[in-house]
Amino acid sequence: MENPIMFIQDKKEFFNLLNEWEASKHSVQKKEVKESDEIYLSQREAAKFLRISLPTIIAWKKARKIPFYQHGRKILFKKSEVLEAMKNSVL
Repeated sequence: MENPIMFIQDKKEFFNLLNEWEASKHSVQKKEVKESDEIYLSQREAAKFLRISLPTIIAWKKARKIPFYQHGRKILFKKSEVLEAMKNSVL
């Protein structure tokens, strides 16, 4: 195992290491965002996104024409699934 302690000789080396560390930190954060970049919409947001009324999206949900997720009383729609349902003319 390599010794994790380093001795920095000058400012230039310090700033190079700092820049490398910052770059690696940002690349890890971008990967995490890409994995969880799914957008969830509330019923109102989904209705507004689809340019339909709230009663219409509620009817589609009850008829199981559009996929949704429920956690307690909260109803959510995945934006990608709503778009897919529109493309496939499931509605």
